[in-house]
Amino acid sequence: MSPALSRRTLLALLTCTLFAPMAWSADNDPITILTQQDVYNDYQHFIGTRDPLTLTRFDGDGSRRDVVELVLVQQALALGGLKRPVRLVKVDNSSDSYSRYLKEILSGNATMGGNTAWMVDLKSLEDKVFVSPPLIRQGEFEAGLYTTPDNANALAAKTLPQVQKLTAVVAESWKPDVMTLDSLKFSQVLKTQSWDSMVGMVVKHRADVLLAPFQPTADMSLEAAGHKFVPIPNVKVGLQGSRHLFVSKLAPNGNETAQALEKGLTMLREKGVIERAYKESGFFNMRTANWNRLN
Repeated sequence: MSPALSRRTLLALLTCTLFAPMAWSADNDPITILTQQDVYNDYQHFIGTRDPLTLTRFDGDGSRRDVVELVLVQQALALGGLKRPVRLVKVDNSSDSYSRYLKEILSGNATMGGNTAWMVDLKSLEDKVFVSPPLIRQGEFEAGLYTTPDNANALAAKTLPQVQKLTAVVAESWKPDVMTLDSLKFSQVLKTQSWDSMVGMVVKHRADVLLAPFQPTADMSLEAAGHKFVPIPNVKVGLQGSRHLFVSKLAPNGNETAQALEKGLTMLREKGVIERAYKESGFFNMRTANWNRLN
């Protein structure tokens, strides 16, 4: 959740590609899809030796929202008729990686992002990017209030008044998360700079909870920085807004890519593939269907 920047070259930013360099002709120039290091790692684990274009199931080791979105992007482009090679490129997970990720796309050095972003963040960028139809529609994004397994006070919260007595933490640049937590009227919402900082504050019990998507693990737990986090049982929150993919207007073949993406996503939506991918990855978590939604 779903993050100042020095000028650096593309080669310095993009640390690894899935394809060896080749001498492409102008008619066969590849498009580049950016993803972050941790997503790339889980994607590799999830895909293994399988072809992402023929994948029909989205569950299994390594599966999560960001990973299946990377698969859906490639399937949509292929269905939409894009004939160019696709190159996945990873950006290291440093404190300013999201800013650098955006910088490469907005400047046209990379064609598009491999994961969705909130429309509230894309609105100000619409002169620089093509915005796809929503993959996650308004009202579909639900999240848990995650805490450490030893935080008995947080885990005992069952009602909105009990939850409101807790201290939440959020990255101040994550607008939908901030708006959601503020609307729930927590006794305190601490603002920080990054996911890593959020994790550290909950581990140190400076904060009780952070927002995170429900996970496909057996107990819906997530691992972060070597620590385990679990959702408060039987409560969930809804984040307002929709999430979309975006393509650089300045990138070579950006318009072609955006048209193929829109066409392919429409086909995937009609076939029910997008919803099924989110369900099988655990993001649309059926185990929390009857949990108390606090907003």
